[in-house]
Amino acid sequence: MIRLTTRRSNWGPPFSPPREETRCILPFLFNFDSPENSGHSIMLRRQRFQGFHVLALGVLSAHCLLAASGTGNLTGSVVDDSGNPVPGARVLINYAPSIKPPFPAPPVITGPLAATVVPDSSGSFRVANLPPGDYIACAETTASGFLDPCHWSTSASSFTVSAGQTTAGVKIVMAKGPVLWVQVNDPQQLLKPVTGPVDLNFEIHVVTGKGIHYSAPIQSSNATGRSHAITVPFGTAVSLRVLTAHLTVSDQSGQPFAALGTAVNVPAGTTPAITVLTITGTK
Repeated sequence: MIRLTTRRSNWGPPFSPPREETRCILPFLFNFDSPENSGHSIMLRRQRFQGFHVLALGVLSAHCLLAASGTGNLTGSVVDDSGNPVPGARVLINYAPSIKPPFPAPPVITGPLAATVVPDSSGSFRVANLPPGDYIACAETTASGFLDPCHWSTSASSFTVSAGQTTAGVKIVMAKGPVLWVQVNDPQQLLKPVTGPVDLNFEIHVVTGKGIHYSAPIQSSNATGRSHAITVPFGTAVSLRVLTAHLTVSDQSGQPFAALGTAVNVPAGTTPAITVLTITGTK
């Protein structure tokens, strides 16, 4: 007996839509390892049902191909706000959320991640075999000075995928922005060594007007301190903050760095000065 089953599973964040998971199942009809199937009996049974199993596997393959054909494709591009390809970009295709969350959030809310793809040198990309549904396209890059529209824009590229069709012309625009650099001096070597871009014991954050926190990753580190950097939009007020439970920090004038941070608003076409902080001791 051959079954083609469909199972509904709820997964991802609480706002994500359920996803249909289709699986092809071929149950074992005959247990050749059971006590009654021994010696010449098992050989006879195998010969008797060999033709059936070949036929069953063929029918099962046909069912699986039919199940996989109910998907669609996507083509698009990633460019900056001047229309040029964004170096080092990666596209993140997310399911669209079914409802809006009841709390402050970034400008664009997405459901769970559906696929990722790296564009070519011209910024073009293609994603195959997406289940039918509504999606939101985000993008990130290893290069500095570009903004993910899902974090900093009021809207991001959204689209619908239909079975057996290609959704074309999706454009993801990563606007240019100033890079905020923060130099953290650590003359007493109180920072603990870390291997990744984030140290949960000492973080530099940018906080938006909605209260959304974005971490400024570590760019480099040595025995005397670290450098952090994050890209923000031009002409947008944000707050630069230090999050640490164990260390005391002063600004470049020697005054304790304010718990609520310092306001930053970079006019268009300008380059912000490097913020210098110094770790002065422990709490």
